This record gives sequence, structure tokens and C-alpha cells, in this order.
Amino acid sequence: MIGSLKGRIEYRGNDHICVDVAGVGYIVYCSEKTLSSLPVDGEFITLFTDLVVREDLLQLFGFLTFAEKEWHRIMLCTRCGSQRCFGYSGDSKC
Repeated sequence: MIGSLKGRIEYRGNDHICVDVAGVGYIVYCSEKTLSSLPVDGEFITLFTDLVVREDLLQLFGFLTFAEKEWHRIMLCTRCGSQRCFGYSGDSKC
């Protein structure tokens, strides 16, 4: 639904950032790896995104590469859970 975002980093939290896109702030959840690779607040970025829609929640996840985004989708299809996907390192089990 929302495939990517291009905008300015407004602020960052422990597990998310706010990306300002033409005056609209999107809260985007990111892995520690992604967060540590992002530029400082105020800089412009492009993120590939995946919108997870549930009955009680809309949650946007951000990735630096399309491949990371696709792995996230695969992990969701295996019912790993969106938050656990960020902790996946290849040698851990869901």
C-alpha cells in the first residue's frame, strides 16, 4: 500500500523515526541496524516500507533496501510477527 517514503527525518525514537513527507509525519518502525545506518535528524532519506494492517493497528515498517523489505514480508507470511522479524539474524528461530 505504501511502498516507499522520501522525506526528512523529523525525530527518532528507540525503535522508530518520524519522516516528514510534504508536511505529513509518518511514524516508521525500523530495526536497530536500519536506525544506526540513517543520517542525522533533519536530513533527507528514502525508505522502502511495508504497511502491516490489523484489526486494531496500522503499522509502517521501514527498510534501506528492497531486499530487506521482501525478507520482512516473507517472515510475516511464516507468522513470525513483525517485531520479531527485526530480531532475525539467520541463526535464530521464530
